[in-house]
Amino acid sequence: MSTPTPAPPIATGASTTSASAPQTAPPAAPPAAPPADALLVATDLVKSYGPVKAVQGVTFHCNPGEVLALVGENGAGKSTVAKMLAGAVTPTSGTIIVGGEPLASGSVKQSRLSGVRCAFQELALVPDWTVAENLSLPDGAPLRGFSQKKSVAAASALLKAFDLPHIDPRAAVGTLSLADRQLVEIARALAGKPRLLILDEASSALTPPGVQWLFTRIRELTAAGGSVIYVSHRLGEIAEIADRGTVLRDGQVAGEFVRGGWTDDELISLMAGREAERFFPDPPERTTDAVALSVTELRSDGLDGVSLSLGAGEILGIGGLQGHGQAELLRALFGAAPAVAKEWTIAGRRIKSTTPVRSVRHGLGYVPEDRKREGLALEMSVGENLLAPWLKAYQLGGRPRLAMERGWIDGILSALSVRTRGSNELAGSLSGGNQQKLVFGRWMDRSRTVILLHDPTRGIDVRAKQELYGAIVDLAKQGVGILWFSTEVEELVHVCHRVVVLYQGKVADELTGARLTADAIVGAAVGSTGSISLTTDEEDLR
Repeated sequence: MSTPTPAPPIATGASTTSASAPQTAPPAAPPAAPPADALLVATDLVKSYGPVKAVQGVTFHCNPGEVLALVGENGAGKSTVAKMLAGAVTPTSGTIIVGGEPLASGSVKQSRLSGVRCAFQELALVPDWTVAENLSLPDGAPLRGFSQKKSVAAASALLKAFDLPHIDPRAAVGTLSLADRQLVEIARALAGKPRLLILDEASSALTPPGVQWLFTRIRELTAAGGSVIYVSHRLGEIAEIADRGTVLRDGQVAGEFVRGGWTDDELISLMAGREAERFFPDPPERTTDAVALSVTELRSDGLDGVSLSLGAGEILGIGGLQGHGQAELLRALFGAAPAVAKEWTIAGRRIKSTTPVRSVRHGLGYVPEDRKREGLALEMSVGENLLAPWLKAYQLGGRPRLAMERGWIDGILSALSVRTRGSNELAGSLSGGNQQKLVFGRWMDRSRTVILLHDPTRGIDVRAKQELYGAIVDLAKQGVGILWFSTEVEELVHVCHRVVVLYQGKVADELTGARLTADAIVGAAVGSTGSISLTTDEEDLR
């Protein structure tokens, strides 16, 4: 990658204030003028939705061969800026120059013709189409000239070239795991041979080997002179891959940073507009030996005789690389997939099988992998989504029920700092991170016995993660058993009492005490009893 333009390590318009008295910092000083050869120059970008300004006067640039991080809290305007660059959103005002030429506003096709491609966290794939169709048709190829045979051959060659031979080009995208769908989304963007690639939380569904696969592709692109806009909440990834960065706060540029010139705490404070720090809370001390959930020899699609026990007030982590039974375990326990077990109890009550409705009655809650497809009804309001598990057929609902539950709804929105214009706002209009908070928040203060979590911090910012960690620990203090699968190993190490690692649908190891380390989790995840480094074998990318 080329050497980035020199800049102050952290440039901001004002010092941060203490956490006890949060204040909004003044806008940062204007960024330095871009060099003459800058590939991208965005100037005074503004995007308004009625009276709401999602983006206000954002100016930044990106140089050839450079990775520019775009960071900020949920709702700071990052995705809106990315969509403007990709042509999916028309700026209210401002200019975008790519390669010295103005970028046509609000046209995905024109952005692609200008060499701009984007892979989004909220996937733009068509679920009912095959992988080959999704890879072959996005550029408007005439259907009358489309050939399934040729598209499969081309997709196979493309996936092989990008080191993704485990993905079947004939498979419907909707049948793939979220991680594989994310890989297809990235591969589709790379297939266009972009000179500017925008990755909007594109690593959020990927495990560490998948992230390293992505970084390899990024380095190949930048070595050839291309540029990358990298939007992510994962500070470790930014430190590894970004040359420079622009921080957004409340739709404005709050500051800039360069590689090696910042700490996580400084960056978090800049994003938040006040002093902050990155932390993991300690798991709470358990006060009972009661068992919230136990299962012996659980079998389902992708599970081969899993046995585990979850104590009341315990946070039990589920580790391992995606595709080894973690999603299937959570779905089976909640009744979202058929399953049988030799013995199965919830709070001491024996069960033979369950369904989602029965599980809710038994005291279970579930945060699924894919919030848009499984977790939310996007066309329904924020309040209705929070209440969804508690509404029965033909029961009084709508505005009367929302009014009855107003106190609870407002309490959840406040506790999780959900950015919304009120409980009647449509869930689909919220940012991805705030949508994730809704899926989690519906189970709070509802007398749950067990909460099943599938990567609940995926795609949310650092402060939101801290709030979610606090909520998880508070639930455990109340005696709720937490079963938590995370793709971020550090979460499992620092917040869980124990970690069970799955490999090929079986329990590979159980880690606790001094054995509960990142290296031990990684080793068990790839079928080793010792500590080994992550690999990027095709099986591990899933």
